[in-house]
This record gives sequence, C-alpha cells and structure tokens, in this order.
Amino acid sequence: MSSHSRDSSSQPVVLVARPPHAAALPFVLRREHGVISGREITSTRDQIHGLLRLDGERLVVQWSASRETSRVGREIRTDRELAPVREVVLPLDAIAGAQIRWEWRRWPPRQVLVLTAADLRAFQSLAGETDAPGLVLEHPAELTVELRRRDRAAAREFVAELDLALADHALRLAEGHAAIGSAGIESLEGPVPERLTQSREDAEPRHRSP
Repeated sequence: MSSHSRDSSSQPVVLVARPPHAAALPFVLRREHGVISGREITSTRDQIHGLLRLDGERLVVQWSASRETSRVGREIRTDRELAPVREVVLPLDAIAGAQIRWEWRRWPPRQVLVLTAADLRAFQSLAGETDAPGLVLEHPAELTVELRRRDRAAAREFVAELDLALADHALRLAEGHAAIGSAGIESLEGPVPERLTQSREDAEPRHRSP
C-alpha cells in the first residue's frame, strides 16, 4: 500500500454544515370596493406591496398597504393613506407547503402562489385590522398572492426552497424523536438499581438450614 493511501485513510472526515434555507419573493395585491349612497359614489382602491422571506426555520411575511379613496358627489375628492409596514413571523411548523396554480376565474388567466397552513389558526395574524389593512384570505388556511410575469421564476425557486426546508425540518424532528426513544430504551435495558435488587431479595422466602 502506498504512503498516499495510508495518509488519505488516516485523515478525519470533515462534515460541512449546510447553510440555513433562504429565499425571498415580492408580491403585489390589488383590491377595489365601491359604494353608491344617494348622490355620492365612493370607491376605494387598496394596493399592497409585500414580501415573503424564508429565513432558516421561519417564514417572514411583510407588507405595506396604500389606500386611495375617491368621492364623487357634491364635491370630487381623493384621499390617500399609507399604512405602516406590518410583519408576521410564522414557524415552519405552521406551514404545510406551497404550490403555483393557474387562476382561471379572471381574464386573462394568471399564475398565483398558494401558501397552505398546517393549522387553521396559523394565518389569523395576517387578517386586516381597522388601522392596518391586512391580506385577503379567501380561505383561512390559504394565502394566495398573484405573481407578476417577471416574478414567476423567483416563485418557482421559492417553492422549491420552501419544500426543501420543510423536508429538512421534518427530518430533524424525526431524528429527535428517534434519539429520545433510543435513550428511553437504553434506560430500561440498563442495570437494575441496587434498591430494587435489595427489595427483591427481601421478598424471596428464606429457607431454614436443617
């Protein structure tokens, strides 16, 4: 055997830790609402700029909403409001997965990203409030964001990275449960404590010598 083979076999194996999962996807949501009251017409337009960011073991959702309210009646007036940036942090335990779908109910058809929760209460903090408009949830366990054409490639990368993060998270949980189970088995298979041994000896009947 050559010296090179001996040197290579004696070298320790170095494990390189994988960097934490990271990905980001911007999104824009638009919604309109109109009311006709007497001789006045009020229309409200909300535009939400948001960001989905995968950061290791958590998913961060950030968004900022701008609202434009137009009133046409005795006077014509347009008011604009800008809400502060809101942020909601979701652990990976709260996420079941994500997928890209085609939305056919509106024309022209468009692609949307659907984020599915693992619990019906996971997305409650994403809903709107009086002073800070929230995100529209057609289903309490689904967050649907429309994808711009230039963001479709980034959306596919985001879904792939999120799937990998969820798989790694599930594997770590399984390894943790396995380690706890093996530790319990080792404790059961260990030596019998001295106190239990003495109690067993006391319980055994003693035979008198003839």
